[in-house]
Amino acid sequence: SKLVPSDIDVSNANAVVTYLRAQTAWMKLPLAQACIKGDIPALKAALGEDFSALFELQAYRETPFQLTLDKPLCVKFIIQTFPTATIDSKSPLDYAKEKKAPQLIVDMLELLTIDEMKVCGNTKAEIQAAIEEKKATLSNNKNAMANIVDFTAREKATELQTKMFGELKAAAVDDAQVAFDELKAFCGDQAKRLGDLIAVVMSKYKTTDPRRYEPFEQVKDIAVKEQVPPPATLSLPEQVEFQLANATWYEEGFKIAMNEIAAVFNEAKTCEEICHHYDIDNSGGKWSKELRAEVFNLDLRTNEVVRVKFGPPKGFPRALEKMSQGKNLRDLNRVTFEFEDPLLMALCFEVLNKKYNIHGLKNKYLQETFKEPPNLHMNLDIKDGWLCEVQMLFRDILLIKKELHKFYDVNRADGPFVVAGKLFKDRSDEQDDENLKYSEEGENSDTSLMETNQVLLARIRELERQLREEQQQKAPDVPDLPKVPNVPVAQPPVVQPQAKPLRKLKKSRK
Repeated sequence: SKLVPSDIDVSNANAVVTYLRAQTAWMKLPLAQACIKGDIPALKAALGEDFSALFELQAYRETPFQLTLDKPLCVKFIIQTFPTATIDSKSPLDYAKEKKAPQLIVDMLELLTIDEMKVCGNTKAEIQAAIEEKKATLSNNKNAMANIVDFTAREKATELQTKMFGELKAAAVDDAQVAFDELKAFCGDQAKRLGDLIAVVMSKYKTTDPRRYEPFEQVKDIAVKEQVPPPATLSLPEQVEFQLANATWYEEGFKIAMNEIAAVFNEAKTCEEICHHYDIDNSGGKWSKELRAEVFNLDLRTNEVVRVKFGPPKGFPRALEKMSQGKNLRDLNRVTFEFEDPLLMALCFEVLNKKYNIHGLKNKYLQETFKEPPNLHMNLDIKDGWLCEVQMLFRDILLIKKELHKFYDVNRADGPFVVAGKLFKDRSDEQDDENLKYSEEGENSDTSLMETNQVLLARIRELERQLREEQQQKAPDVPDLPKVPNVPVAQPPVVQPQAKPLRKLKKSRK
């Protein structure tokens, strides 16, 4: 009775012997040894592609999470190695929730990775501490996102800017300078506040699932290359005009190429599918992870994993200013890739590196401290040596960047006339502001959408159940309707329209 669980009838010798044999056989299996040692090749050799081999033993099948408290590394290791594994057609996490497993087990499956469990020593107390730390990280990130848009700060900045502009209209230059200094100091404080949020948000990407962040950390800097130069015989203004014109010849092809990459990512079902499409090496299983991880949803409204946005054409004054300072114009054609998943951002870099020659790569996410929103910045040779700019940003970092940009512009301005234009829209006009989706608990917030989705899914399941019951019931007999005789109907003569001269269509703008 000390060797078997209480639910086994110790008076039944066959039951006791069967249980003990099963346990002995389990511990002697190469599978069990591979789990305990963390030997991935041995584990794959023991299991093959059939995860159900783990649950062949009846004693283990009845309590599949029995080992998680005594040997939490075992089950977690198998689940992480085989992410598509199911128990009774359910994911291990869903199965644990349905069976009302201890909260520690549910949290462990949901929040911790195998590496985090190894670091925490594989004991119950340390696992609990690691779970609490992960929850705190996620909570801090949620609070950080909620504080990106501070309407009180916006209103204060607008008040100071209104005062400054009033002094400018009254030609009170000295008073306008005083008001500008006050506005600049306030915007500097706000820029620092938003800058402090960057480190908090980055901790989410680094710690939520370190396995998906690890390939991203391996993206290292690449030396810069100069842009294709304009003819040296031209004057400086003419050289600028030439480069701006040159960019227009590459813009269409550049947009087609970048949109095609985004479409492949968004339409793919697995990371392996993307690797196969672009012939990316995955022999070591580096990219053999789920494509759409629940912890990194770019947008709950769609199934997209990446969004692209192309920058507007650079103006002549700004281009002239840069070239007069001896800078190369490598950003005349530019695009921003918006990701939420570090793994997919790293995979997208691999795709670009496979298709194009990349120059001037800077992985600004590897900085220890952040003075400005980081990005993965590079120039790629789109054709004939012509360089285009590509930036990759995480969704949350991009949101901070958008809000920070206006405060930053004021903070670096050298006088009131530079920032005389209105900074912020009225609050009533910003209901569609993308930042608000993550800053308010309104109907457009991610939190609200998740709750709504859960209600809708529950309703859909109920409707499916009702439909199955109705289909199982015999449908009542319906008498046949009398047939309507086919009566020929006279067809009107076909009149061929006279050809009209084609009119030239006018182009319209949205």
